[in-house]
Amino acid sequence: MENTVQNTRSNDSGLNKNGKLAIKLLIIIGLSLLLLIPQAVIQSIVDERHSSESEASFEISEQWGASCHLVGPVIFIPGDKTENNIYILPETFEANGNIATRTLHRGIYDFSVYEAPMQLSGTFVLPKELTAEQLSHLKTERARLLFSVNDFRSFTDNPTLTYGNTPNEFSSEGYKLGGHNALSSRVDIQPILNGGKAAFSLTVPLKGSNQITIVPVGRTSSVSLTSDCPTPSFSGRYLPAEREVTDQGFSASWKVLGLNRDFPQVLTRSDALEDSGTIDVSLRVPVEQYQQTTRTIKYAYLIILLTFAVVFFVEIRRKTPIHPIQYALVGLALVLFYTLLLSFSEHLSFLLSYFIAACMTIALITFFMRALLKHWGAALCIGGLLTMLYLFIYVIMQLESYALLVGSLGIFVILAIAMYASQKINWYQK
Repeated sequence: MENTVQNTRSNDSGLNKNGKLAIKLLIIIGLSLLLLIPQAVIQSIVDERHSSESEASFEISEQWGASCHLVGPVIFIPGDKTENNIYILPETFEANGNIATRTLHRGIYDFSVYEAPMQLSGTFVLPKELTAEQLSHLKTERARLLFSVNDFRSFTDNPTLTYGNTPNEFSSEGYKLGGHNALSSRVDIQPILNGGKAAFSLTVPLKGSNQITIVPVGRTSSVSLTSDCPTPSFSGRYLPAEREVTDQGFSASWKVLGLNRDFPQVLTRSDALEDSGTIDVSLRVPVEQYQQTTRTIKYAYLIILLTFAVVFFVEIRRKTPIHPIQYALVGLALVLFYTLLLSFSEHLSFLLSYFIAACMTIALITFFMRALLKHWGAALCIGGLLTMLYLFIYVIMQLESYALLVGSLGIFVILAIAMYASQKINWYQK
């Protein structure tokens, strides 16, 4: 009878202990969910800092010069009516430029600006697409050569034009080309009407920031650019046929045929070139710390949950109770990692910032757990887990194409280890 009573009390004590264990586990899960709030706050700080960087970039562009968008040259011939106006594109078009970059500072941010003296040359001929009826409506004596840049503040000196071996001067008389104000110069197109060619050479001294864009207006267009910028980004509709990028800069060349374009050789509207395919080269200093920090924050909950799970396992194995407030302090230390990462990455490289923030966080939690558990082995075990987790997250961020695959396999391995570790614990012990 006494044995029965003792067994009943023992079972009641075990159930009571298991109940407390379950409640504590729920509290820990609740704490991990509450830590999503400071995680969201840190993400908002990252977005705010990124926005500040964009505003500073806009201010630099406004003061130094925006991205340069070059269109032309083309020959404009007015008709007897507006609907009879035509624009003749070059038969051949060549653009050559050496883009010299420099770095401007605004607060803690660095921005790349450039100076680019561009040499444009080519030839005009009478297009075979131009019909006799169209010619009959043209006022050929009023023909003008047009060339446009999206912002005239980009000119560092007056553009110079040689047309048919004759120097010409530009003026701004309200013409439009490609959606932008255009410079114009009166030219003689009689040689073209007689079946000949008219060569042109145009020197355009420019300055700008972030990007340079060229519209390949020729029936055959060749573009060659060199620069001391080691981090170019080639975009637009046409990619380089050849490119070479080194730590000292880059060189790239393009060749675009009339068949590659989405506009004809003879246009009746100047805005037909506004949304045409372009050659784009970005010369911006890459600012990746905010994007990488954002990607890192996405794994915050996983690190918090796994760390809490390991601390919980160690607590049970060591039979050393850890108060929920102490769990919360560990969680806040894990969240603080992302603030440290953001702060350091604005002044140092992301890799070095990640290393410093991770070392500070791991050291803080390891010494804290040593003070709670009174055992270096258990504390170092938790520190080792955090080291592996932070290393794992960094590797995932570097593997853009295989991030999902490696991440899934890594989480699978972590779950397998957790399942194995849970077997070592007698969850129903008295």
